[in-house]
Amino acid sequence: MGVTVRRNHAEMLHDNEIVIMMVRPSLWYVSAVSMRMTVVLLLAALFIDRTGMAGQLFDERSLWSVAGILVAVRWVYALINWLSQLYLLTNHRIVVIRGTTKVEIFQVGLCRITEARLMSTPLQRLLGTGNIGFATGGDILPQSVWLWVANAPRVHQQILQALSKR
Repeated sequence: MGVTVRRNHAEMLHDNEIVIMMVRPSLWYVSAVSMRMTVVLLLAALFIDRTGMAGQLFDERSLWSVAGILVAVRWVYALINWLSQLYLLTNHRIVVIRGTTKVEIFQVGLCRITEARLMSTPLQRLLGTGNIGFATGGDILPQSVWLWVANAPRVHQQILQALSKR
């Protein structure tokens, strides 16, 4: 059985380490991660309703109630997931903290980051968000990604400034 140790952010800092920026994903993250399942659930309910597949098990009202509850559960789960994510930029490293029941912490020193890449889909650009990927060494793919960051170009610039000062 594991032991959960609660720490505040100040306890996570090393000597002479200063937090430059602390951000969460944009609230658009909740919609983005929930939308696919929402559409699938609603289409499945519509299909079951129109074909009469529910038969004796569900009436129309119960079917749509179950679909609505499942959609609500997915959105609440996404909101809890959003609340559990935190991205830190310090003068020494980047840190990604995520997880609701089991907290995962990813960290890498700024001296090991070879590239911080701004990656945005057209939808993210429209919403003023984006992803920022961090590559280390000779890696082609990012080792870590800050997802759905609000004002991603501005955040990316701050990261590039911190990288240039390392």
